[in-house]
Amino acid sequence: MNFSDYTNIDWHQFHFLRPAALYLLIPLAVIAVLLALGNRERTKWKQFIIPQFRRYMFSPGNRRAVILPLVLFIVGITLIIVGVAGPTWKKIEVPGQKVQAVVMVVMDLSKSMLAKDIPPGRLERAKLKLSDFLDAKPGAATGLLAYAGTPHLVLPFTSDYALIKFQAGSLDNWEMPVQGRNTELMMRIVDTLMQPILAPSHIVLMTDSISSTDAGIFENYAASHIHKLEVLLVSPASAQGVPLHNKNINVTPVTLDTTDVGSIAGRVRDQLIFEKDEKKDDRHWQDMGYLLILPALLIALYWFRKGWAIQWCWAALMLALGGCSVNSREADWWYTKDYQAQVLYNEGKYTEAADRFKDLPHKGVAYYKAGDYEAAAEVFALDTTAAGQYNRGLSLTKLGKYDEAMEAFSLAEQKDSSFKRLAEAGKQHLNVTKVETDSVMRYDKKSDSVVKKAQGKDSLKERKPTAQDQKLASETQVKDLPKSGDRLTEEVKSNIHEAHESDDPPSGDSTGKAGKPLDMKNLILRKPPADPGMFLHKRFVLQQKRYYKNIKP
Repeated sequence: MNFSDYTNIDWHQFHFLRPAALYLLIPLAVIAVLLALGNRERTKWKQFIIPQFRRYMFSPGNRRAVILPLVLFIVGITLIIVGVAGPTWKKIEVPGQKVQAVVMVVMDLSKSMLAKDIPPGRLERAKLKLSDFLDAKPGAATGLLAYAGTPHLVLPFTSDYALIKFQAGSLDNWEMPVQGRNTELMMRIVDTLMQPILAPSHIVLMTDSISSTDAGIFENYAASHIHKLEVLLVSPASAQGVPLHNKNINVTPVTLDTTDVGSIAGRVRDQLIFEKDEKKDDRHWQDMGYLLILPALLIALYWFRKGWAIQWCWAALMLALGGCSVNSREADWWYTKDYQAQVLYNEGKYTEAADRFKDLPHKGVAYYKAGDYEAAAEVFALDTTAAGQYNRGLSLTKLGKYDEAMEAFSLAEQKDSSFKRLAEAGKQHLNVTKVETDSVMRYDKKSDSVVKKAQGKDSLKERKPTAQDQKLASETQVKDLPKSGDRLTEEVKSNIHEAHESDDPPSGDSTGKAGKPLDMKNLILRKPPADPGMFLHKRFVLQQKRYYKNIKP
């Protein structure tokens, strides 16, 4: 802050942050009046002493010695009260927020990408180039989108490059529910996905050609958005289409080595961190009250001089300072929010401490201690340090979000190698917890068990046992089982049901018969197909039926 900020007072903006403190001037005025009355020279009782002895018994009074301490007392306390009230006339300048850019990789899966003019094929070469791009370590969280006649999000933004490679390796044209190349719809979905991103980021499009219509769509997007478009043309030069002319669009032809994707990754790294412009916070003002405390302290030094002590007024001052507890309404006068929260945290009041903490790591730990793991995970997500990601992994483990927790542990290990041992321990604990949870999901001990004999392809009919039926012991030998007649069965009611993967699951809450909601933990699912390509195909078909009903295959 410059010296001019203290002297150039904007009286139109001048106000007090805590105007209620100015009410303390009323008792100060009462104290001043009482002190003035108490310091008046008492002359009536001197009349009882003969005039000849008066000059020997009384020293002549010094009016200045009486008035000056009183005046300085009033001025000093007034400065303190006005300083506590928080005079201000200038808003706080918030430093620019640093945000990290992301990368959205868009893979063209139209039929033209199946051409073999570039070995081992355009699509296969594009997938290899995506792997090379990730190996070049762009450093940004990366998402993956596939499109043909309809666009489909394969993966949201993630720092797990191994997962992106695995999912990209299974992409193929046959998985797309609608054939063709709908560039306009694809860019609309990309715009929706990139809209929450504040930092200028990159969209990496891997395709084989650019039509004149596509060029217009790309240039319109680049002209109206902060994000840059990187186009990697995976085709011979004769089939690449029309050129693009925009400073926010870079067209890179495919090469035999990794210089093409390496240059793209380099541009991503160069613009990885973005700092927003500084701005004035309309909600927070600079408290200038401390400027008045300094002269008040200088005046207080005179109270230690002989004859300057104002003795009984300290009682009123100590009474005013008595409400300094963190639980008092005036706690903000004496303590910062973080100090108040730390006191409450030490007392075991974790929820109240979390509400007062301004420091994000401490705030997240308080929520975690309070058992509010959802809030803790959200707070730790704002902490980009290795410790923040590790703590986020612990919170997600408590919530049962094991995949996200594993990703958080891996990210903490990547950010700081010193967290490797803690991250490995967290992953090990996560795996144990996941196995235990899966076991409980398969067999809930609280639910009723099902005891039912295997049903064969015979003509036996089931009925309930009666008292006339012969009872069998464990040593009873049965040589020949009947192939007709009645078969006894004991069936116990249970809420465990067998379910299978649906090609068209209902939207919203799952319901069973009679519209009753199903308890998902009591469903025994058949083993889904292990082929990730078949999984993506079914997912894309479902998305096409829900979100692109007007686009027919």
